[in-house]
Amino acid sequence: MASAQQKAFCVLQFAKDESVVSVQRAFRRRFGIDPPSPKNIRRWYRQFEEKGCLCKGKTSGRPRTSDEMVETVRQTYELSPRTSTRRASRQLGMPHMPVWRVLRRRLLYKPYRLKLVHALRVGDKRKRVEFSNALLEDMEVDTFLSRLIFSDEATFHTSGKVNRRNVRIWGLEQPHIIQHERDSPK
Repeated sequence: MASAQQKAFCVLQFAKDESVVSVQRAFRRRFGIDPPSPKNIRRWYRQFEEKGCLCKGKTSGRPRTSDEMVETVRQTYELSPRTSTRRASRQLGMPHMPVWRVLRRRLLYKPYRLKLVHALRVGDKRKRVEFSNALLEDMEVDTFLSRLIFSDEATFHTSGKVNRRNVRIWGLEQPHIIQHERDSPK
C-alpha cells in the first residue's frame, strides 16, 4: 500500500512525463522499493484530475438488510424452523450470509441440533446384552474386525421419516426432545 507521499510523487511525475514506465523508474530510484502498478498510477492521476485530491473516499460498506427482509426471514423460520439457511436464501432470493446474520444477530435465533432419542421397550435391555455377547464372540475371530464398518449415514424409512444427524432447528429456545421409534418399517 503506497503512502500519500508516494502517491503524490507518482501523480506529479506522471503529469510531467506522461509515461508510466518513467514514473516507475523514478519511483524505484527515489524510494528504493518496487513501484506501484501502471493501473494504480493511472487511477491516482485520474482521481487527482477529477476530485483534486488523493484522499480515499468514504465507502458505503456492507448494505443493511431492510426491515421487510428481516420480517420475511422471521416468517420463513416461524413456518418451518428446520429450513437450512442455504435453502432459505434460495427461496428468498438473497445471499446465504445475510440470512444467517439476520437469524443470529437481528432475530437472536440459535441453531439447535436435534437429539434423536429411541423409545425403549421392555425387551430392549435383554436384546442389548445378547448383541454385546454375540459381538464379543465374533471379535475372537481374527477376520471379524477387518470386516466391521461403522457408518454415520442417514437411515431412510418407508414412512417418509429420515434419521439424520446433521439437522438444525432455528429458534429462540431449545426444542423439545423428539421421540424416535426404533425398528420402524424401513
